[in-house]
Amino acid sequence: MKNIITIINHDFKNFLTYRIIHMIVIISAVFALAMGIFHTINPLIFVYISIFIITVITNSVTLFIEKEEQSILPIPIDTLKITQVIPAKLLSSLILQLIPMLFYLIIMKFILNSNFSTLLFIITYILGLIIHIMVGFSITLICNNHVKMALMYVGYIILFSLIPFLSLMNLIPSSLSYLLIVSPGYSIGILFENIFLRYLYSDLLLVILASVVPIIYVIILLFSFIKPYYTQLLKVK
Repeated sequence: MKNIITIINHDFKNFLTYRIIHMIVIISAVFALAMGIFHTINPLIFVYISIFIITVITNSVTLFIEKEEQSILPIPIDTLKITQVIPAKLLSSLILQLIPMLFYLIIMKFILNSNFSTLLFIITYILGLIIHIMVGFSITLICNNHVKMALMYVGYIILFSLIPFLSLMNLIPSSLSYLLIVSPGYSIGILFENIFLRYLYSDLLLVILASVVPIIYVIILLFSFIKPYYTQLLKVK
């Protein structure tokens, strides 16, 4: 537990050094203000941008800078284990990305008077963050320079992140729902929309799949990219 706390403290020092915390707080405040002022805009749009786009980019950029500056893990590493490193890195990123959620919940509950299940909203938000934190990490691990990373961002946003926004605007036929469920963003979007509307408007099977697909992605990314990288890093150290 001590090593996990040490890694989290180290990560937050990096977040401060790289101005990641500053950016997250500023974006959260601006989005929350816009959410509270422009009532005609669906508040889920701001939620989607924060989870599907900002989370991916900030975590990818952070890991890329840490790799460049060789500051991924605190020095000396001592007896760090893979079972400590991965949970700690994910937890530090998760805590950081929860800042926007707090802003949005305050606005939606006390300004917009939205009446939805706060617990289900938080669970879905966290699930969405976990998968997109891992996507951000994986993009950095796949790409070895910033140009390839930028292309990967564009590709991911076009292929996956735009889908939930189109769904929110009712631009996607319901007949494509089961096909597009392979998008982690669309899966999380389905859950959010059902929670926000306060009734099960989607097929029960679709909601079940939307709950399972992100977990499958988490497992795939964890064992395909993240665990092998940190295992090798610890061996090198």
